[in-house]
Amino acid sequence: MTPFGIRKRLKGLMGDAAKPDVTSYELVFVLPDGSEQKVKTEARYTLAMASQFLPSPIATGCPDGQCGQCVVEVLDGTGIAAISDSERKVMDKWHKTPDPKRRLACHARVEGSGARVRVFSLFDYDSVRGT
Repeated sequence: MTPFGIRKRLKGLMGDAAKPDVTSYELVFVLPDGSEQKVKTEARYTLAMASQFLPSPIATGCPDGQCGQCVVEVLDGTGIAAISDSERKVMDKWHKTPDPKRRLACHARVEGSGARVRVFSLFDYDSVRGT
């Protein structure tokens, strides 16, 4: 049997298992300049991950979600998971005045469509380039 025949037979045996069922949701980012940008993102992505579909992603300051710099304001929390204990600890550490509308983009997960999020700072490519 040719290699192509083997692949074809394996695909037939696996059925639709080879095609993962990916659920996508739409959310709106209100950028620092006031403009709005709609993005489609996969379920369980964080807001920071979803911002990769923007012209410039949300600015983050660390790789592990402990710096508290990626704060966003949730204007409509429809489709965003409830705050986790780890996110609450980071918010309490860095932001002394608790505001239930403020969330960390690296922790807040997308679980449905309809969210509206105000972004305060985007990644600045020019500062990285040194221009």
